[in-house]
Amino acid sequence: MERLSRTTENILDENVEKLAELFPEVVTEVRESDGSLRHTIDVEALKARVGDVAEGQRERYQFTWPGKRDAKQEAYRPIDKCLRPCPEESVNWDTTENLYIEGDNLDALKLLRNTYAGKIKMIYIDPPYNTGHDFIYDDDFSRAKADYDAESGDYDEEGGRLVANPESNGRFHSDWCSMMYPRLLLARDLLSEDGVLLISIDERELGNLQTICDEVFSIRGRVATFAWTKTSTPPSLSFKNRKTIEYVLAYERVPNTSKYFGSKLDNGDAPLLNSGNPVKTLLFPSGVIEFPWMEEGVIPASGDGRVCFANPIIVENYLNQDAVELTGEFKWTQNTLNEEIFHGTKFVVKSSQFSIRFQRPANELSYKAPNNNLELNMKAGVGTNESAISELEQLGMGEYFDYPKPMTLVKMLIRMRAETEKDALILDFFSGSATTAHAVMKLNAEDGGNRKFIMVQLPEICDEKSEAAKAGYKNICEIGKERIRRAGKKIADEVEQSNQQLKLGEESKKVPDIGFRVLKIDSSNFEDVTEVPELITQDALFSLADNLKPGRTAEDVLFQVMPQFQIPLSAHIERKNINGFTVFSVDDGRLVACFDKDVSTDTITEMAKMGPDYAVMRDASFEGDDAVSNFDELFKTYSPATITRVV
Repeated sequence: MERLSRTTENILDENVEKLAELFPEVVTEVRESDGSLRHTIDVEALKARVGDVAEGQRERYQFTWPGKRDAKQEAYRPIDKCLRPCPEESVNWDTTENLYIEGDNLDALKLLRNTYAGKIKMIYIDPPYNTGHDFIYDDDFSRAKADYDAESGDYDEEGGRLVANPESNGRFHSDWCSMMYPRLLLARDLLSEDGVLLISIDERELGNLQTICDEVFSIRGRVATFAWTKTSTPPSLSFKNRKTIEYVLAYERVPNTSKYFGSKLDNGDAPLLNSGNPVKTLLFPSGVIEFPWMEEGVIPASGDGRVCFANPIIVENYLNQDAVELTGEFKWTQNTLNEEIFHGTKFVVKSSQFSIRFQRPANELSYKAPNNNLELNMKAGVGTNESAISELEQLGMGEYFDYPKPMTLVKMLIRMRAETEKDALILDFFSGSATTAHAVMKLNAEDGGNRKFIMVQLPEICDEKSEAAKAGYKNICEIGKERIRRAGKKIADEVEQSNQQLKLGEESKKVPDIGFRVLKIDSSNFEDVTEVPELITQDALFSLADNLKPGRTAEDVLFQVMPQFQIPLSAHIERKNINGFTVFSVDDGRLVACFDKDVSTDTITEMAKMGPDYAVMRDASFEGDDAVSNFDELFKTYSPATITRVV
């Protein structure tokens, strides 16, 4: 029987496989210290295959800092951790498709990668700005394994993995870059082919962050550096200049031609003329052009007639040969015009001076590309620090964060990339006040979308003197989850109130998904039983008969198993009672699992008859040797396509 791995996948092994697909001849084998063989890359063979390379002291363009190599290795290092479900802190656990993950975001990205690689449409993050006063993640790569494990799940009064990074620190910028680099490497893997990463930042680390992103995504992946007018610093604190601008970097995983949505084109706002490029003839099928300035009946709006524009420009109805001479020039070719008509665009000739305008339907052609000054993309503005505080005040939480991002800003960024993709998956792994979750729910309520969010946040301890601590919140995660609860209830109330005031013929709006599943990062559910034989005592052998750690539940094991089969962590889970044993049916029966002890052969038979894609049991689940030997055979009999695994 094949066993499931306890650790996350080895990304370096994946990279070897990718190179092997391109250049099979560069793959070789090396023997490990334990005598086993593994595949790796013959560097000399690779050099011969790709030609001239930059190495040694040869000059080259590069961006580096002390600790960069270790930071990259940390991105690829597997971890022995899991996500433990927490239904009691969740909202609508059984039906929601949203996730809230508590823990180190580097661990979270590794745990999410197996299931969500290539599936995230947009990532928005608002990381520490490295002001000299805020905290960054303490990725100390030199720690011993015991120290690392002891730290798992435990956070001291300063937030555990968070450490101060004052400007007096000799590694001030290096530490910040080392914190961001591995997270960006993993974030890129999570993005879909047309996915985009958006990062809020100020001028302190703007240059370094842009250079890191140019390396991770390539400079061709750089979409824009958007400017956001946040607010102005008080005059009393401004000596050289008053800082009013922050930035949002945008990078695509793969450069593509997908449109970004700025402000919407009002009908009739965009004329077709004044380009100075006349064409001899443009043909419009009847029904796509209107002449409201002409007397009714002169130019028919329907029927089999076709309207012709020629140079000199004459409007002619081929059915009755009536003609009206117009003046002006076109900027579109017939092919462009035909494409517009194909997408549903209508045309209006407003006067005999040939003021023709187009009216696009509600699709991507209805929008202008966004201005790199975000303030110019919305008539109502994208919000400031003050408006962000006001948004929290409306939820009774206005004093808990000093510099939250406005929900209106994040909502606009989501619209910019996922306006028409209403089932997009949005990730924020520096969740903070959970503004992104609020923005996703609000946008869904406005346009009927079903976008989903994944929030990730370290449970940073609240300062005991803070207003949040005084209100009873122990850490940032507790505040973020409560913000989502309150925002969701407010949105649901607003939708229901709006539905009570509908006019005749108007359709009611649906209440969006306002729930979320809480998952908490912890050490593996299983004891490490990979000790060297001579180090294991007889007593220890009995203790390892069941390798599940004390206090861990069947649900805990299930959520450690699901990612290995790329089953979403939001998948529907059904508990079945079969012969007195608990059997989980996950994602409409794709996975069946039973982790009880002494499971009978009859129960395994019923599981096999369910015909799942995957089936999993524990070592300790089998009633006896016959159940162990029959596990694979029963599935081969009743469901031969099922992949069986033991954990």
